[in-house]
Amino acid sequence: MDEKMKLQIIEAINKNKDTVIDRFRFMFQYPFHPDATFILLEVDGYSGDFGISVTQMSGWGRQLNTNAHGEDDSDLAGFIFHIYDNIDQDESEIVEDDELVEEIDEFAKDYLVTFFKKCFDEAGGKQSKIPYYLFYPNSGDAYDLLNDKWTYPQ
Repeated sequence: MDEKMKLQIIEAINKNKDTVIDRFRFMFQYPFHPDATFILLEVDGYSGDFGISVTQMSGWGRQLNTNAHGEDDSDLAGFIFHIYDNIDQDESEIVEDDELVEEIDEFAKDYLVTFFKKCFDEAGGKQSKIPYYLFYPNSGDAYDLLNDKWTYPQ
């Protein structure tokens, strides 16, 4: 993967900056369930399409599906990124090259940490009363956006 493609991947992700900052600001005001100990931002996807779900958690083993008012938390919408939309190379050519697909996915996943940390901070995340973890389920790694460090769920 060349530098031009890396820049196109970064641009594709950065196009979502305002939306992500707005969603974080919404979440910082959200009436989370009183048992919520952290917010899980779970990264899922491959081949240039990534979804990041938002889930209230009470420890690593229990998801919470209602807010502080007992209402369904379906308004905690996640994020979607379409990386290939911004790459000059034809998508059909990209997906035929397994090595390139893997390189793009790895680069995008790595950059998502930097991107989400910047958006989190810009939205006022340092004032959050609850941690937010950007979680990669295949590796088990989680990035603590509030404390700016990798953590490993128990």
